[in-house]
Amino acid sequence: METSLRWQIALTLIPGMGPVNAKSLLNFFDIEEVFYTNRITLEKSGALPQRLLDPLLYFSDWKRVEQEMHFIERNHIRPLFITDTDYPSRLLSCPDAPILLYYMGDALLNAPRTIAVVGTRGCTRHGVRMTEEIIAQLVPYGATIVSGLAIGIDTVAHENAMQNGLPTLAVLPLGLDAVYPAINRPLARKILRAGGGLLTESMTKNKGDAYLFPRRNRIVAGSCDAVVVIESEKKGGSLITAGLATDYEREVFAIPGRITDPKSQGCHSLIKQQKALLIESGDDIANWMGWQRTADATVPEQKSKKNNTPPTALTTAEARLLNYISTAETPSIDQLNEWNQNEPQALAAALLNLELAGLIVSLPGNRYQPA
Repeated sequence: METSLRWQIALTLIPGMGPVNAKSLLNFFDIEEVFYTNRITLEKSGALPQRLLDPLLYFSDWKRVEQEMHFIERNHIRPLFITDTDYPSRLLSCPDAPILLYYMGDALLNAPRTIAVVGTRGCTRHGVRMTEEIIAQLVPYGATIVSGLAIGIDTVAHENAMQNGLPTLAVLPLGLDAVYPAINRPLARKILRAGGGLLTESMTKNKGDAYLFPRRNRIVAGSCDAVVVIESEKKGGSLITAGLATDYEREVFAIPGRITDPKSQGCHSLIKQQKALLIESGDDIANWMGWQRTADATVPEQKSKKNNTPPTALTTAEARLLNYISTAETPSIDQLNEWNQNEPQALAAALLNLELAGLIVSLPGNRYQPA
């Protein structure tokens, strides 16, 4: 296994190879043969375009391979090669499925029912509430909840899956040495403690290039039975995921919102173009999917927030932000960024926590006011 893993990692490191060319190569050669095959045999097979022959034949970055193997062993990570029996079976039908995945956790990657829940990072209270309700309503159907660990709807989806006792799988853009975004690393640890899982195609020491995020989205779309878009603006990663799900012949569902709300324009566009089915509940999803309840489970009651009291104490930064929003006249996101000295990631996280606590509400035009 150790020797095979060495070749598997090396195959993903060949410049320009990519999953499509790698799978073509594996149709002709076993992984153990790939790095011992000569040019004449490769050319006769037609497995690769000419431009990839030299990168394969002269591959030499074995030090990088060894570093990755040591990280995998030291952190008890499970590598999943595309020919392994426990590789996510739903991904096998995707033409650009990753050749090698890295996995930590206990969630079943081939669970009987899997739903991806995605949406905007700057979600509204409506989006939060709908995510909470839909996931609670999916409890009787035993669905595994997949998302991308981003702030916003992804965070709400993972948190509510755990609160409702459903397995949750977080698909990451970067390697397991640098869970992204950093602010959600505690959430990643919580997912692992709850029996969920972290899955990525990326190796360690990755620079975080922009292409890694849509690459992550294709794993989210391909590893599920259906994608639910909770909220999305006209453009965004959620619409990319929805488009990929359509390409992979997965069902796509979308939640309608107010016609004046820019955070729902992406969902409305999907519905109008018949690229997504309009749903209003988790039961709608189950009906479209033909699912029967797995047990006589009851939907957990949503916890009420009396007097708008947050479930946990606010941080100093959140308290300052709440005070500023309370004194300003519906400040815009640009005003808040300027006030927060242009730290958008920290600001987005604080805004989400205040919305989840029921202390602020988002308005059309990316403005905020006290609840």
